[in-house]
Amino acid sequence: MSVENIERFVRPATIEEALAALGDHAQPIAGGTDVMLRKSGSATTLVDLMDLPLGEITEGEDGFAVGANTTLTAMIEHPGLASHLGGVLPEMLVHVGSPLLRNQATLGGHLARGRLSDVIPVLVALDSTIRWYDGGHHEDSVASFYEQGIHRSRMLITGIGIPRLGGNAAGSFYKFLRTFFDLALLNASCVLRVDGSGDVDHARVVVGETPALGTRVEAAEEVLLGAPPAAERFAEAGRIARDRVETKGSPRASAEYRSQLAGVAVERCLARAATRLEVAS
Repeated sequence: MSVENIERFVRPATIEEALAALGDHAQPIAGGTDVMLRKSGSATTLVDLMDLPLGEITEGEDGFAVGANTTLTAMIEHPGLASHLGGVLPEMLVHVGSPLLRNQATLGGHLARGRLSDVIPVLVALDSTIRWYDGGHHEDSVASFYEQGIHRSRMLITGIGIPRLGGNAAGSFYKFLRTFFDLALLNASCVLRVDGSGDVDHARVVVGETPALGTRVEAAEEVLLGAPPAAERFAEAGRIARDRVETKGSPRASAEYRSQLAGVAVERCLARAATRLEVAS
């Protein structure tokens, strides 16, 4: 982002003041790692969000609340988030940019851009909710938020909620990439829970960067339910993802290649999650 056109720098103290400052020629900025890479267009004002009280991670019986100004590094280092469902969050976050970028990048800024995300598929798999302010406070599922295109409206993300999933449960994340810190060619996030008899009673299968942000593959989830977590079930779920997930080509990968990757990613993701269950099958 060129700073040549910037004439004002505003630092609001409240979410209400921040939204009011977002006029036609204003750009919100938090960590700045994404804003500084993009063309500013007609922006002449930067609205700094980092004084807003949105930087905490709180842990309770029902789950976690993560403020929008929380850095990705802070999420990795939080003991509760780090151990949640077998460590699926840090497993994913260590692949989001470099360590120096994660020290600066905020969760809210990443979610607001609504593109090129490893974070969003994991949040969808975790049944997470997202909170935002547009003159009133709202909360909805992360999946619904992006399906409705709310991230493209005039609003400010204030945080997310990650619910606990009781019982014997674990998650995992799998990403095809060219280098360790590279953007994904395709990614997948999975969650499995087994009941007392060892059968799967909860499953989430999400494929991202197709290049859509994150798509639940409910047909793949259905083949996992009611049976022990086993390789043949994972392979079938992978075949379903390969055949049913809509992919598109880009300069980075063709649609056909992404379809093949979807099947492999889902199968490997499920197998990894199963090894993290208390009694893996």
